[in-house]
Amino acid sequence: MRGSLDKRDAPAAKALDEELRRSATEASMARSRITAGELEDIRLSYDIPAFVTLRDLGPEERSDDPPEEFLTIYEPAMQQGLRLPMHQFFREVLRDWNLAPYQITLNGWGQMVASYLLWVVAEVGGNLTPREFESIYRPCRSTGWYNISPRPGQKWGTATDSPNKVHN
Repeated sequence: MRGSLDKRDAPAAKALDEELRRSATEASMARSRITAGELEDIRLSYDIPAFVTLRDLGPEERSDDPPEEFLTIYEPAMQQGLRLPMHQFFREVLRDWNLAPYQITLNGWGQMVASYLLWVVAEVGGNLTPREFESIYRPCRSTGWYNISPRPGQKWGTATDSPNKVHN
């Protein structure tokens, strides 16, 4: 009987379940290590200026609680269009929402970057302002991360407080 347990094996199943949970917890707490060369590759790949300090977490540091004057950014967010130094638009939106960059989902970053670029390319009336963006979108918490969702009833160009309305 390969891998089967009957009711008499409940204590064994419980012990196995506890062991699997312990292993998963230990694995999630394991830190990845990044080398100085890999950090430099990231700097070159995303044109990060030399005045921006890149470093790995220390042994007692956590990505969700970075040291003072540092922030955590995951490379996939860079792949979605986030750049350093961070554009004022993104800094202001994050400040208004009281969120750090690592708290936004990758899809959220893609949506924020795409919204900003589409607004500029469509020449709707200058750059998209944080106020205009926030009148259309809101952060929605989902399993520890924040997605970007349209506000109920809002669509592109229908934000009532936008000085640059688009009418179809």
